[in-house]
Amino acid sequence: MYRLLSICIVLGLTACSQSALVSQVPVPTGYPLAAQQRMQALQHWDLLADKVARQTSLAMDAYFPANDKAVYVAPLGTTVFAKAYREALLTHLIAYGVPLATGPEEAVLLEANTAVIAYDRALVRSFGGRSLLEPEFVQGRNADGTYQEPAIAREYTGSLGKEAVDAEIQVNSALTHNGAYLYRDSSMFYIHLSQWPQYQHHAPAGVVQAKRYALINK
Repeated sequence: MYRLLSICIVLGLTACSQSALVSQVPVPTGYPLAAQQRMQALQHWDLLADKVARQTSLAMDAYFPANDKAVYVAPLGTTVFAKAYREALLTHLIAYGVPLATGPEEAVLLEANTAVIAYDRALVRSFGGRSLLEPEFVQGRNADGTYQEPAIAREYTGSLGKEAVDAEIQVNSALTHNGAYLYRDSSMFYIHLSQWPQYQHHAPAGVVQAKRYALINK
């Protein structure tokens, strides 16, 4: 009897192992280990400009072998990064022998933009709390003359969790002419969150200035 039961259990487990696992939704999984560079110095901006200038030079040679077109580097903005990146682009483009135009008329256009991504801070609830009357509560009587039960609210306080140290930046550069893309680059880097004003004028989503919160549970 016990031997027969053991055989049934083994056969059942074997059948289960051979059948496909079923899930109503895809199971989250990670990516293979990878590395992402961190922008920490002006030289890192210069290295990015060198890469884009080099690829722009190759694109110009491919599309305009007669060397009869010049590149106009459009103003990239008024942030510290935008100004420095444009100056570095001009320097490296000249070094690669790319003709530069001082205006956009009849020129090949090189543009760039940036996006900063910050990570949300979690709300951390503190222990304890206090009971208090619901705001705007007015004591009254029921139809039988008894007093109404007061509405009590429970207030919990806490703070925002520790601010994330890292943010990410995406720098998009594009070479266009007559409505067509000749070359495009999207490069992503880590930056320290405190450095976001160097890349854009407004705080990125996820950067929260508030220091405390209150939740009222009726």
